Amino acid sequence: MALENKNLTTVLYSIEGVGAVFVVIFLAAYLGGLPTTNVLQDQPAFRIPLTVFGALTLILVFVAVAIAVWHKRQGTEV
Repeated sequence: MALENKNLTTVLYSIEGVGAVFVVIFLAAYLGGLPTTNVLQDQPAFRIPLTVFGALTLILVFVAVAIAVWHKRQGTEV
């Protein structure tokens, strides 16, 4: 299964996009309570998206690592 450049670019951009959404929600949860010490991560409006996007980010990273290892064992470049 040779991964074309276009497919590889799509996989990498999806990882970056999901990670960026996670970081934005994470920062909103932590900086939204300023100037007090309130952290909003326990609110369902933040907790559920953080869980979903965090899990998606981890899954996509593991898929990217698996693709890289698979290509390395076959001796082909990605």
